[in-house]
Amino acid sequence: HFLFNTLNSLSSLVITGKDDRAEAMIQAVSNFYRHSLAEEPTENVALEDEIALQRDYLAIEEVRFPERLLVRIDLPDHLERARVPGMILQPLVENSVRYAVARSTTPVNVSIEAFSQGEQLHLVVADDGPGLGDSAGGGFGIGLSNVRDRLRARFGSRARVLTGQIENGGYRTELIMPLDFNNGR
Repeated sequence: HFLFNTLNSLSSLVITGKDDRAEAMIQAVSNFYRHSLAEEPTENVALEDEIALQRDYLAIEEVRFPERLLVRIDLPDHLERARVPGMILQPLVENSVRYAVARSTTPVNVSIEAFSQGEQLHLVVADDGPGLGDSAGGGFGIGLSNVRDRLRARFGSRARVLTGQIENGGYRTELIMPLDFNNGR
């Protein structure tokens, strides 16, 4: 979906003469693929690299949805070198864009937040879009299932995924895993 939507958007930008936006999108796509292909997806990466990959992805989507996608990322300096499974946030961020931003006619805030409590790392992806509505089975299950399975395989019972609709609209997913700076198990 992502590549098709990106190429379709690029085509539209070129056809309508929006060369600056098309150029920005091409650069963002290039950065995203350079980042995503440089890392082994089954390996742990520094959280700052995982967040950089999400910034690249969201830069592409900001070109597609310039008036609707508002991004906030909160990564405290002391957590930048924490190790996380590579591309663990991608399905969550992609869900927020696909099911909140793309389906909304008004601006949607998408946020990524990292914080620690004791020996646990918490990663939160949330949006204030329309929520699930009637689309409860419309794709959310696969991305979330993959994230749950990856965390379970890596951390066993030491990781959890908390997810659900937000009371005033939107969706929130919180990943909780051991805080690791050494890439150890």
